[in-house]
Amino acid sequence: MQPRTLELDLPMRRLAALVFSVWALLSGCTAPIFTYSKGGADAADFRRDSYACVQEPRMSVGASGTPMSVGAGTDGKREAKLYRICMEANGWTAEAPR
Repeated sequence: MQPRTLELDLPMRRLAALVFSVWALLSGCTAPIFTYSKGGADAADFRRDSYACVQEPRMSVGASGTPMSVGAGTDGKREAKLYRICMEANGWTAEAPR
């Protein structure tokens, strides 16, 4: 058996570095997933309010007072927080995972 050379180990090191980098990035981007409840509400109520709260951070009011789409945001944690605030403003209670 010949000893392994640096050239043979390089692809494995690159793969290990890539896997570690992806893991580090994803672990920093996770947030708790909330469940929502509202007395007297059904699934249709949740879908309607949830859809509106997903769309709200993407909308802006123009100078004429007309709502306009400004595109999806890139800050997932900020959007999750805005979604939770919107749902709570609509009477839903956010319950964190245990």
